[in-house]
Order: sequence, then structure tokens, then C-alpha cells
Amino acid sequence: MRLLSKDSAKKWGIFFTFLIACIMINFLIKGLSELAMGGLVYLDCTGTIIAAIIGGYFPGATVALATNMLFFIRDENSIYFFIPYTILALAASDFYKVYNNKKNTSAFLFAKFVILLSLCNSIFGLAVVYFQRVENYNGHWLINSLVSFFQNRLNINIYSASFFAFLLINICNICICSIGAYLIIRLLPEKLKMTIQNIGWLQKPLTDDQVKKLNAKSTRNMSIKGKMIIALTLSCLTTTVAITYMSRMLFLSYMKAEYKDQALGISRLVANAIEADDIDDYLKYGKSTYGYGKAETLLSDISQSTPAIFHIYVHQVVDDGYLVIFDFDTNEDTYISPGTQIPFKEKDRPYLENLKSGKEFSPVIFKDSTNGMYISSITPVFNSRGEYVCYAGVDLSMADLYQVETQFMVRLISLCIGFMFMIICAGMWFAKYHIIYPVNALEKAAKGFDYSDADSRKKNVDDIRELSIHTGDEIENLYFTLLQTLEETMVNYSTMRQNARDLDMVQSGLIMVLADMVENRDASTGEHIRKTATYTGIVMHKMREMGFYTEELTDEFISNVVKSAPLHDIGKINISDSILNKPGKLTDEEFEIMKLHTIYGAKVIDQCLTTLPRTHYLIEAKNIAKYHHEKWNGKGYPKGLSGEEIPLSARIMAVADVFDALVSSRVYKDAFPFEKAMDIIKKDSGSHFDPKVAEAFIAASDEVKAASEHFDKNKLNNYIEMSE
Repeated sequence: MRLLSKDSAKKWGIFFTFLIACIMINFLIKGLSELAMGGLVYLDCTGTIIAAIIGGYFPGATVALATNMLFFIRDENSIYFFIPYTILALAASDFYKVYNNKKNTSAFLFAKFVILLSLCNSIFGLAVVYFQRVENYNGHWLINSLVSFFQNRLNINIYSASFFAFLLINICNICICSIGAYLIIRLLPEKLKMTIQNIGWLQKPLTDDQVKKLNAKSTRNMSIKGKMIIALTLSCLTTTVAITYMSRMLFLSYMKAEYKDQALGISRLVANAIEADDIDDYLKYGKSTYGYGKAETLLSDISQSTPAIFHIYVHQVVDDGYLVIFDFDTNEDTYISPGTQIPFKEKDRPYLENLKSGKEFSPVIFKDSTNGMYISSITPVFNSRGEYVCYAGVDLSMADLYQVETQFMVRLISLCIGFMFMIICAGMWFAKYHIIYPVNALEKAAKGFDYSDADSRKKNVDDIRELSIHTGDEIENLYFTLLQTLEETMVNYSTMRQNARDLDMVQSGLIMVLADMVENRDASTGEHIRKTATYTGIVMHKMREMGFYTEELTDEFISNVVKSAPLHDIGKINISDSILNKPGKLTDEEFEIMKLHTIYGAKVIDQCLTTLPRTHYLIEAKNIAKYHHEKWNGKGYPKGLSGEEIPLSARIMAVADVFDALVSSRVYKDAFPFEKAMDIIKKDSGSHFDPKVAEAFIAASDEVKAASEHFDKNKLNNYIEMSE
């Protein structure tokens, strides 16, 4: 396990000191408000708001929960406010973020923030009144005055009046606390605030805009953040339900045991309060018996000792019922005189054997429509000779058990939900900085790779290195492994790119050598292959500029056509020199043989494609070699294709090929002037040539002329050098 560095330990020390300081601010300001204003407003959430604004959800929830737990030592009712104080921390953190982004509506946002939290706190304040019962509630004099005011003026019950009173007090309380928190935050050093804000980062801290972009990223399914929230919420809810259920069972079990012990103690007290040896006289002579009045008074005092006792009795069991000796029932006004026989009650029949034999048994819980739930305890009474003479009993109401249980459950649920919020905030805080941000930042940096040039590739690696992820777990291992892999990949990629460029140059060179070999057999063509390749590039860029065939004219297509243009006459390698270099006009038979160079060229390139199937420009080379003598009107060769049936690359090559033939001198003709050649291209547009290609070629006449003159000048220079 890696220990914290001195710098990290110092930052965490500052962080925990900050949390403790916020808790102390809550205590200090609340104490001062009680001294100065008698608790007119609570002012016990200033530190919570400070922690939430500077640190976020987790620090705010921590301070809220810790403050209320400490307040609970002095005021048990503070446990009810675990939930609203945690909500206040979450709301304060969110409000601060929205406030920073919407300065123009800050007043409205602040009012909304205060009112919503005041409503929340008021609802929970009303819960205190309700579950503590109004008759036992002792509020501040101002609250009591407001409650009375609303009751009298609005003619509403005490609960509604209490809600409005709490609402007014809470609005003042949260306003004062928020303003106080804002002033304290303004006084804190920026360095301290930055330390608290960045304490969770286990990588280079991201800006707010970067965090927003990461959070806005969509995923195919649920994000890690969503899964974490669901997992934590389900875990906390399951735990809360289990703890609540088990605690309720344990509480009821404990309370019932307490009631049983109390009932048993009272029944034994009743048994000791009477003289067992005088029971027969009590039954025979009643109140006139010596000592009966004293015992009756003592039992009456016992029955009034606690409100839960509603029936104390001393009975003797006979065959068909009970003989009353003493009987005090607060639910009945009738007096039952000693010796009166009453029949067995249905509820007592399962226990008659024990009652008749004088065997002691545990108190029993009953429930009926008259008395509700109550517990009965029976204690057998024995005289001085050890004879069983009667039994003493007590019925103890358990009605207040429900009230106590309700208060217990509300406090328990408030506590559990408060801790649940705390655990979810803590879990999301750690998950956010340990998992979500590192993974998302790594994914974003890797996804945004730019392979276009060496500087971009270097920047890609530098961007990932600058993330500086140091979670100390598998994510950190993944980060460094990926970084190392990318560094090696970039080196290999640069080498591969250079090799690819070298290979491309070799291929281009071989094409030019091969084309030159064919061209050199034709003494009349000169720089034909280079000039036509240049013209195709010029016209294709002009076509794309003019909006012609933009879907087809991609960068790759243009490159492929320019590369493959020199191979358009490769088929002439199979034409005899006598025909290829004939100074005069070809006969019809010779021309038919000459036309076969298109078929021969396609076959040659087909053979190349069998060995280089992935060389895409050879596909266009085949199209150009085979179809560059096709005409737009369908009167060309070798297939007589027309219109867009002719591949686009061949239609482009047709214009370049004819133009160069026109402006170049041959053994059988002189070169045409540039303007006349352009007129012929324009005249044959729509018959020989694709109208769009011809239009673009004419539109690019300045560039075409410059290229033509460039080749002619180089040819002249070469001729002069050779002459010298």
C-alpha cells in the first residue's frame, strides 16, 4: 500500500481542518445567536453552506451530518433535521454552480434557493411538533406568538399555523446564514479554497468547462456515474430498510419486556399490599373486616401511581368464576363489593389451570376494542401456611407504546436517510475522482488522437501524459500501460508512415519508369504522360471548386487519378513499332490495331491487380487505360459507352489527352495554338467530352496554359543543354 506523500498529507490535513472549522462555525454562530437574540433564529448552517460551496456535496453533507449529531447531544429534536440539513448542503453546492453561470438571474436564483430550503426545513419542523405532540411543545416566544397569530387570523389548526411560523423563521435563518457564508468565503485565501476544491483530484485538475464536456458525453448504455448512483442508492436503501426493520423489532421486543417487568412488579406489589391470612374474612365480612380499608387505600394509591394502570384486582378462583376481593377499574364507574362472583372471561380460559393451581406465569399481552393493547400480570398470593388463597393482578395499558414507537421510528428513519445521503455523497465523491474523471479524461484524450502529422502525434501523447493520473490502483496501472503503449505506437506509426511514403515514391517512380518505357517507343509523344497527369489534377480541383461531381472527387480519388494517369497508354507496349511510329496517317486496318492498346492496357493492369489487390489507384488506372478514348455521345472505343456510363476518371483523361495531343507537335502535324486547342475542346463539349469536365477545363485555362508553358520551357532548356 502506497503511503501519502508529505504534500498530500499536508493537503488532507488542511481539508479535515477545514471541515472541523466549518462545524465549529455552526456551533459558534448558533451560540452567539442564542446569547444575543435568545435563539430568535438558529444560524446553525453557515458552516454547512461554506463547506458545500467550496468543497462540494461530500464536504457539505459531512459537515451537516456531524453538526446535527453533535447538536443531538443537547437537543434530541435535532435528529429530525438530519435530512433537511443534508439537502441544504446539496442545494447550496448546486446553487453556487448555477449562480456562477447565470449572473443576470442571481437574485431570482437566490430567492428560489432560500424559499425551497425554507419549505423543506419548515416541513421537518412541523414533524417535530407533530411527533412530539403539540401539548408538549415549547417553542421560542416568537414562534409561539406567530403560531397564535396565524391561528387567530387565518382560523387554522395549530399544525398549519406552526408551518407558517417555521417558514418565516427559516427564510430569515437561511438568508442570514447564506449571506454570512458568502462574506466568510470572500475572506478566505484563494490558495486555501483551491486546495479544498482540488483535494479529491487524483490527476491534473480539470476546468469546469472540461468537466461539463466529460459529463455531457453520451454512452451506448448507462454511464459509470449512473450505475454508481443506482448501486449506492439500492445498497443504502436495502441497508436502511433492513436496519429499520430490525431496529423496530428489537425496540418493540425491548419495550414489551419493559412493560412485562413493570406489570409483574406492580402485580407483586399488589400481592404484598394485602394480608393473605385475612382473605377469608375479606370475602365473608367485606369492608367491615379489620385492615380491609387500609389495604384498599394502599391499592388505590398504587392504581393511581401511573397513568398506564387502568385495572388492579385481587380475585379468588372458584369452580365457575371469580370471587372479587378488591377491584379498581378506571374504565368503569361501578363498584364491585367483596365476595361478588363474576364469570370467567373468555381471554382467561387458556390460563385457568394456572389460576386455579396458583402457578405463576409470565405477563400476557391482550388487545380488545375497549382497552386497546394492554398487558396483564398475575401474581399468586399464599397465606402464612403456604396455601394458595387468591391472586393479585394488574392490567397495564400499552397505548403510549405506539407514540413512543412512532417517535423512535421517525428519528431512526431520519438518521438512516441522513446517513444514506452522506454515504451516497461520499461514494459518488470518491467514485468521481477515483474512477469517473480519470476514465473519462483518458477516454477523451485517446479518442481525440490526431495522426495527421508528427507534431499532432506528439501533442496527443503529451496531452495524456499531462493527465498525471495517480489513483494508485488498476486505473493508474492502465494509464501508464496505455501511455507506454501509445509512445511506442507513435514511434512505430511514424516509421510506418515514412516507410509508406517511401513505398509510395517507389511505386510512383516505377509507374513513371514503366510509362517512360512505353512513351520512348513512341517518338512523337514527348512529355505526354507527365503533362496529361498535370492537366488531370488541374481540372479535377477546378471541377470540385465549381461544385461538379463533389461526392466522387475526394482527395483520395484525385490522388489516385493523378498517380494512374501516366499509365493511360500502357497498352501501346503491345503495338508494333511500325504502327506506333508510322510518320503518315494510319490505314483503317492499322487504326483498328492501334485501338487495341486500350484493351491491352486494361489486361496489363489486371495482371498488376492480382499481385497488388489493395492498390486502389490501379483500379482507376484500369478505367483510364481502357476507356479514355470513349466519347460522351457513345461513338468512341473500345466499348462505345456514352454519358456517365464512362468512368469519371476516363472522361477527365479524355480531355487532358486530346488537349495535349492538340498543342503538341507530331511527325505528321504541327502543334495547334493554345487558343485554337481550347476552342476545339469547347466545340466538342457534349459530343466528345463530358460537358462539365470540358467547362472546368476551359475555366482553368490560365493554369493549364502555365503548366503547358512550363513543360515546353523545360524541354527547350534540355535541348540547349544537349546542344552545348
